[in-house]
Amino acid sequence: MTTINRLRIASITVLASTISILPIFVNANEVEIGFANRTMNGPYFNALTHHIEMAGEENGYKVYSTDARGDINKQVSDVEDLLSKGIKYLILDPQDPLAGEKMTRIANSKGVQVITVDSHISETAPVVTRVQPADEKNNVMIGEMAAKQFGDQEVKLALISGNQGNLGGKIRRDNFINGVISQQLRDHNETRMQIVGQLWGNWDQIGGLKAMEDLLVSQPDLNAVYAENDDMALGAIRAIRASGKSFEEVRVYSYDGSKKGYQAIIDGQLQATAMNSPTELSKKVIEVINALEKGETEFQNYSRTKAVLVNKENVKQYYDENAMF
Repeated sequence: MTTINRLRIASITVLASTISILPIFVNANEVEIGFANRTMNGPYFNALTHHIEMAGEENGYKVYSTDARGDINKQVSDVEDLLSKGIKYLILDPQDPLAGEKMTRIANSKGVQVITVDSHISETAPVVTRVQPADEKNNVMIGEMAAKQFGDQEVKLALISGNQGNLGGKIRRDNFINGVISQQLRDHNETRMQIVGQLWGNWDQIGGLKAMEDLLVSQPDLNAVYAENDDMALGAIRAIRASGKSFEEVRVYSYDGSKKGYQAIIDGQLQATAMNSPTELSKKVIEVINALEKGETEFQNYSRTKAVLVNKENVKQYYDENAMF
């Protein structure tokens, strides 16, 4: 073998070994994130996982995601599995506020910082920040709009709630009621509302349909319905339509800002909803992680998305027929 051939072989060998280690070097520096979602049951939670994965990957992060299927014990196990992968940050949509704190402390013990998204967690949980929609302000605005629509007419309100003990649902309905009362006091110096009933719709259309059917029978004089999410409102709309009543006789309000909710506004069946956008929540979560990567250490307890009331005046500005949610 000639000296020139020996040199060529040696050069190829060095080049091949250099190429083989490059991907290992790149992957070793990739920041890994875990997202422990509390469920994937429904378009909202599917969209939340999708947009967190997309936003993370667009910013150069490796994102692992899990689905607890509404089970607290499984979510704890999911978090432990994510931590075993060596993630640097944990995004958590906690199934339960107290269990969420436990998961956060487990992560912190491994040196992993936690950002919660969407659902509520105990105030004592050691998280970087809580990324949430503007639930309070959004629902106050929906309530204020309802009060203005009714004017000096008494509001006979029925509530369709998700499930008993859910903190997020309570915040939604309490602030809707506060919005109605505050606006009535400003306009009339008195309140003109009675809550005629409350039933549970389990956060889906079938539950909202059944609850509304029962409310129409037990409270035939009701003239307003507030559902804690758009899906239950869509079920209520089906029941109202089947009863022969118009959507002026029974006005429907809800919260979440889903594509189907927007369509119901366009169709004149839903009076208003407000924006609880998985896309915007995902962007804000990744913004927090970007800030942490830059060395920032000071964050507010809550990082909220913008409050946006959506009604017939502006619905076409936000409706997107291709949206996941």
